[in-house]
Formats: sequence, structure tokens, C-alpha cells
Amino acid sequence: MKIEPNQALAFSTGMALILLVLTAGVFGRPDFLVRYVLVAAGFSAAYVVINTLIERRAVVLPPPLIPERVIGLPIGMVIPLLVLSFAATPVFLPGQDFALLIIIATVLFGLTVRSAMRVRRAES
Repeated sequence: MKIEPNQALAFSTGMALILLVLTAGVFGRPDFLVRYVLVAAGFSAAYVVINTLIERRAVVLPPPLIPERVIGLPIGMVIPLLVLSFAATPVFLPGQDFALLIIIATVLFGLTVRSAMRVRRAES
């Protein structure tokens, strides 16, 4: 079974987002853990649905984050590293509200999911 690079990118970004939500809930304000989970799930679902509707009207679809023929390091591979650095922030700044970091990471996760969905649709 061949793993497509855009699907691996979406999976690794999703795991980094889960780590961010957990570290924000543990080291940030612990009473906001449910809020963080709802924000992450809601924003990622909303981004994917809205982006899908917008792309249906587009004349030219945007290319996937990682092209079929990879030459060098794709810029899309930086996204999980950025989300992991967001996940380290609550450890160094405990007791804060990290909802904005979660929203930014969720939009980046939605971007990688849409990229994986575009490649999957092109294959079938």
C-alpha cells in the first residue's frame, strides 16, 4: 500500500494539532480544554466545507501542497513543524489562553486536508 505524501502531511499535521490541544489544555487554562477541542474540531470542519464550496466555483484548482514529482523539500513540510512549535508554546508560557494558536493551527490542518482531498479526487 503506497502512502501518498499529501495524506501523510495531513496526518502529521493532525497529530501535531492534537498535541497542541492537549498541551494547551494541560499547561494553559485547564478549564478551557473542552473549548479547545470544540474550536479545533469546529474550525477544521468549517474550513474544509467552505474551501470545498469555494473550489467548486474556481476555474483552475490550486495545486496540491506536495506535487506528484517532488524536487527538493516542499514548503508544505514546514506546516507540521510550525504546529509542533505552537504545541511547545504552552509549556514555556503556562496559564495563558491559547485559543488563537489553536485556530491558526486548525486552519493549517484544514489546508493540508484539502490538499490531500484534491489529490485523492484526481486519482479516482
